[in-house]
Amino acid sequence: MNFRSVAAVGVAFGVLGVGSAFATFARVESMGKNTTYIMDDVSIFDNPANINLYSNYLIGGFGSYTEDVPTGTNQDPKHPTFGGIFSVGVGDENNPDPRLSIGGLFGRVNSDLAMYLPTYVVVNGKSVATPETVTNFDGFLGGTLSNGDALGLHIYIAHQDGGSQASDGTYQVNEDAYASLVQADGGMNLQFGGSIDFEFSFALARIQYGPEHKGFFEDGDFSYLAKSRAFFTLDAIDGELIPAFSTKIMQAPGIEDKVVKGGLGINVALDRGFFWMGLDFVYDKFRAHDWTYDHGTGETVYNSDSDDGDHVWDSRRDVGGVISFGIERNIWWDWFVVRVGGQKSILYTECSVNSKNVGKSGVCLDDGNFFTTNPLADGTAKDHVGWGFGVNIEERLKIDITVAEDLLFRNPFQGEGRLFSRLDATYSF
Repeated sequence: MNFRSVAAVGVAFGVLGVGSAFATFARVESMGKNTTYIMDDVSIFDNPANINLYSNYLIGGFGSYTEDVPTGTNQDPKHPTFGGIFSVGVGDENNPDPRLSIGGLFGRVNSDLAMYLPTYVVVNGKSVATPETVTNFDGFLGGTLSNGDALGLHIYIAHQDGGSQASDGTYQVNEDAYASLVQADGGMNLQFGGSIDFEFSFALARIQYGPEHKGFFEDGDFSYLAKSRAFFTLDAIDGELIPAFSTKIMQAPGIEDKVVKGGLGINVALDRGFFWMGLDFVYDKFRAHDWTYDHGTGETVYNSDSDDGDHVWDSRRDVGGVISFGIERNIWWDWFVVRVGGQKSILYTECSVNSKNVGKSGVCLDDGNFFTTNPLADGTAKDHVGWGFGVNIEERLKIDITVAEDLLFRNPFQGEGRLFSRLDATYSF
């Protein structure tokens, strides 16, 4: 799809357009929990070149709201976000390309990096909670060429050094508190004729946490991420065929993780609706040393005192597939859309535990093989199903809501839990 036609496509399909649509994290979580096989504004975090598709709009949201809320109480979401993308065309009236775009977003938690932060770090014999990063900023710079091809750059910075948040919400001195997530990436979106859209992006990242405070280039714990996909227009199904491939090599203190994923998907325009489906092959080899896991609570501890260079690695290898789908449709009114989707992974897991660690709370407790799947129903973006709805006001203000999955199974007279797990909005101008 040519960048010049984005505006026309948006008008033609509204929130249901094949190829390009203003969307949000709430839309993704409601209809399949996967951004690989649809083109929407969330894809700017996978490929910064796509900011050129979503120029001149504002975005905001309350973030994920999945914490346990005691009956009869309320709790504000912990990770709200806001930002926007702005663009200026330097072409003529008939052709806005070339075009320059700039954007930023505050508050986003980059799950690709944050998942490798431990809950606690042992420093000089005491357990120190890994602080929550506070800078959390995404910055974007992009542009299009005269033929519609696009390039983009992106940086993500999430940092905390020397302080932690007290129970009253204020920040206090804690010299051992340190966490830093940094990622720099670039991407391209190339148009081949009117029916092929090819994307590629590459990222360099750095994951650091206590006890030592290091410079970005101080040692070799770098991580590398690459993603690519292509959209082939298929007039016969009024949709697109999308092959995709991604890989990442992640390194952090005590951690190595190598992941390869490849898949094939389709998306199809329906009568007043949209449908997509994808199938992925996944290979993930994860190794850790000097880490302990609480497999009941999910808490993790990195023992920096015992990390003396004589590493005793435990490893876990997951191989298998993931099938996912999403569907949305306007009902009753043109401005109201309902969504549902899900994903299911079936992985064959092989554990290899160093003899010194057998029976301890490492990546695995012992050597062995078994099957695993994603969480069934924990309310997160990784579990099996999701549903929600959206409101579209004059193709400018769009509000997307993910509904709490247990909503229909509560006692309405007890004031249980929460109604929604995520709410996001965009405004284009």
